[in-house]
Amino acid sequence: MKRHVLYFLLQFAAMVCFGQTYHIGDLYTAEDGSQGIVFFLTADGGGWAVALHDAPSDHGYVWTGVGGDIPELTNYDLPSQTTLADTSGYANTLAIRNYSGVGDYAANAVDFDHGWYLPSLAQLCLIYAQLPFIQAALTAAGGTPLQTEHSSTYYSWQDIYWSSTESSSSQAWLLPFTEDAGSAVAWSQYTGTPMQVLKSERAMVRAVCNIPPPENVYDTTLTYSWNTGSTDPHFSDIPLQTTNYTVTVSNAYGCTNSASVEVMVLDNEPQTYYDTICQGATYNSYGFSLTAEETANILDTTLFRIAGVAGCESEITVYLTLLQPDVVEIEEHGGQSFVWNGVTYTQESTYTQYFNNIHGCDSTVILTLTLDGIEPDTTVVEETEPNVLYLPNAFTPNDDSKNTIFLPVFTNPDEIGEYSMEIYNRWGGLVFRTEEPTFGWNGANAVEGVYAVVVHYTSRGAKPKTLKGSVTLIR
Repeated sequence: MKRHVLYFLLQFAAMVCFGQTYHIGDLYTAEDGSQGIVFFLTADGGGWAVALHDAPSDHGYVWTGVGGDIPELTNYDLPSQTTLADTSGYANTLAIRNYSGVGDYAANAVDFDHGWYLPSLAQLCLIYAQLPFIQAALTAAGGTPLQTEHSSTYYSWQDIYWSSTESSSSQAWLLPFTEDAGSAVAWSQYTGTPMQVLKSERAMVRAVCNIPPPENVYDTTLTYSWNTGSTDPHFSDIPLQTTNYTVTVSNAYGCTNSASVEVMVLDNEPQTYYDTICQGATYNSYGFSLTAEETANILDTTLFRIAGVAGCESEITVYLTLLQPDVVEIEEHGGQSFVWNGVTYTQESTYTQYFNNIHGCDSTVILTLTLDGIEPDTTVVEETEPNVLYLPNAFTPNDDSKNTIFLPVFTNPDEIGEYSMEIYNRWGGLVFRTEEPTFGWNGANAVEGVYAVVVHYTSRGAKPKTLKGSVTLIR
């Protein structure tokens, strides 16, 4: 089993770049003088360029004349994320040339010795996606636009281009570039759509090459501190497992900035992960990125991609469970005012408070309050009653250190004599009991809902009292 280990170099804004920097559509000149049009750029300033001209031919090229699978290549049999993830055109071309040998084949039509190769399907699709822009840049640079005109022949090789992505032992992927098919219908209906065809079919070849990133020189007046312990501006590492790397950069005035990157180390065996996220939150893990807007509008989903390089790709699948926020609606009747989670309300209305539920997701509790002029949950006593008992209406035992314990409140706790509190669920089952006035219910192992509360107590110089009420448990 092959293991894919990433060498990497983290780079920051403090660095100075030497050499040419490019934009999409710029003319790129390689060291040997060959030229192409930039059609893709990476974050480090490197990228890909497409050759100014097609490989010369009067009849197109077959993909290969040798039958069978090429062992070093992955067979992609669907025009899906899998196929479009293959960006290993250089490695593919090398494998095809080594396997097929000398011949009038597509992979042999490129100037491979000087870095030009047959593009992968993903690279070919990137060119097509920017076709009007690329065509104009090719013309401005004195190149030949990609062929987009279909001949009157039903099957024409002149407006379709080979990729280096293999489909099966007998087929490979190509892309039709047809714009105006006239009376012909063969490839025009598939314009811009990847097609699986026999390797013995003929098509055009337009090579691409890699653009190396510019040389980087780092600002040595800054101080660098990596979570690995290194203090160099950059370093190389061979992680044996997926690892997060963080660097903090400081200047002489005490200003700092930090950046992190996760380097994934994969076997070329399929990787499956299970993860959860609150609906409406951003997701960044295992190489996937979802915005808050995207997670707000989907339910449970499956994420899939291919990671790695030719010969050591790994399928990564994440089964993502979207945790739903809770919305709880309660109705309460109060007297002249109502206290809810430390907030006093004196007007009849509908109120909203926000909490984190048991999954850590934002949840909403909506209170509809009616006031009737009599204080709620209050024992009516003689004027000499030394103690008045209040029952909170709701609590949130979710470990956020806010309102996590349900506990009755006495106006004079020192006057309490005998005391007991019992909590019952909706079926009348006893879920909690205590005889300690200072010991409340933490809601352990209880589900959200409304629970009945019965409190028996005596105060100095007063008769035994029983107060019945309810409390809403909110996760």
